[in-house]
Amino acid sequence: MNNFKTLGLAAAVAAASVGYATVANAQATLADLGLGDMAIVPYYTVVGDFVTGVHVTNTSDSTQVVKVRLRRASDSMDALDFNLIMSPSDVWTGFISDDAEGNISFNTSDTTCTAPENTGSFAMPSIYRNGADTGYIEIIGMGAADPNQPIYTSSLHGATGVPADCEATASNFFAASVVDSTETTQGTATNEYTDTENVLKVSYFIRDGVAGLEFGNNAVHIEDFMDEATITNQEFGIFSGDLQGFDFPDLNGGAPFGGGATRGKFE
Repeated sequence: MNNFKTLGLAAAVAAASVGYATVANAQATLADLGLGDMAIVPYYTVVGDFVTGVHVTNTSDSTQVVKVRLRRASDSMDALDFNLIMSPSDVWTGFISDDAEGNISFNTSDTTCTAPENTGSFAMPSIYRNGADTGYIEIIGMGAADPNQPIYTSSLHGATGVPADCEATASNFFAASVVDSTETTQGTATNEYTDTENVLKVSYFIRDGVAGLEFGNNAVHIEDFMDEATITNQEFGIFSGDLQGFDFPDLNGGAPFGGGATRGKFE
């Protein structure tokens, strides 16, 4: 664990803000009540026998689209990300680990809908693997959908604990489905999104099961990080020529920060 880098709150917020917009007028603040529209897990590790677990809770009565993004410690590069589509009062859990070949993945047995669709594991692309043994995690609320939206119904957990239709839910996040930062299409229907508000609760643990060591805490929660929906596609990104995809880190938001700052150019 000797490659651990201390990441204070100011540094974490600054790193998370890279590529979004100028932050001069941002009103984002440290959350007093442990809820926010953004949370930062300040450290993850898969060094040795360590794994890192994450719990995300949607405390609202709306469906929430939530970005989960791993930033590697070596340079804060976006090394892996995916979307959670969380139904009201939903709790999602997963853990980060590596295998004998050194491949890093975010693993889950949770049934919550995701984009791309969950197959039990989200593998980190090998191109980003170097320097990604440790890092930090951003959890960002991208938008909320009320009960009148089709995505609310398709992502809703039924009596068996399984959402109604995760394939239809994930279809909102293809490049052709994202109309703009507040609207997606689902088949012939349209979903409209509003600001997430401060409804996300995130905690984490770091565990070495071999040595019997474990510690954890609540994430650092940020209030009012965004002031409107910032929906982007997840299935295609910059490497396919799409500059508004999941790996282009401005989240395609217009005036995403409280205070009305305008979206800046990615640098």
